[in-house]
Amino acid sequence: MTLEIEQRLAHTYKHPSYEDPYDAVQDYRRVQRAAANHPNKGSHALATLVELPRSRIRSWVESETDGMPDAARAIDIAHSKGWIAPSGETAVALATLVGHLLGGGSIATDSYVPSICEGRRVTVADIEQVFETVGVHADRRHETSDTRSTEVLPAEHASVLGRTLVAWGCPQGGRDKLESLPVLLDYVDTKGHAAFVKAYVLHRAVNYPDKATSRLHGQQSESFHRSVVELIRAVTGADASYDARGVTVSATAMRALGLAE
Repeated sequence: MTLEIEQRLAHTYKHPSYEDPYDAVQDYRRVQRAAANHPNKGSHALATLVELPRSRIRSWVESETDGMPDAARAIDIAHSKGWIAPSGETAVALATLVGHLLGGGSIATDSYVPSICEGRRVTVADIEQVFETVGVHADRRHETSDTRSTEVLPAEHASVLGRTLVAWGCPQGGRDKLESLPVLLDYVDTKGHAAFVKAYVLHRAVNYPDKATSRLHGQQSESFHRSVVELIRAVTGADASYDARGVTVSATAMRALGLAE
């Protein structure tokens, strides 16, 4: 799966010399290996060795320039943060972040920057902690606005994080066209599933005054709502149901999640 996520991440970029940006990543890595194995060769000799134009690789091997392809740099950052092959607490943190994004956030269409709005049961501090656990500092937007909710977004590596989340199946732009849960959830354990469900429910749940049952309203397809129900049932061992307009979470499931009010 690592290779597939790398490729998907690379495909969020464009490169002027490559139709497929991941080909640029592979060529860059090949050039770096050749340079490491032949430290005395300059860009002209290396170009001959790797059979690439010198004009293309010169900025890849000469220290006074920084011509590393954007996609290669993003992949390196994502690997260093544990976002491409997540495990342990990083995997749980990413699953939590995805729950917040699908429940109350979005990834900007133009910049790929992810942002999450505070909610009735989700504070700014809660969201900031999620970003911190994923490995980036957080910033706030619209904090003093009287008409807009405060949003939390990464203060560093924002576009790389957003692009990596898109590579894992999160929607860029609106959430309404989601047909299924992000593929990331196929690669996290039960703890990650529970973290996703709790974050999603905290954002979407509308509680009833006379019962613990909650309603998760949404404009997504029934197949998406069905996927949410299946995950809730797996995490809680309790009932939930869906229809064209959202998901109903039973009182027993809400209590199992520790979210009954």
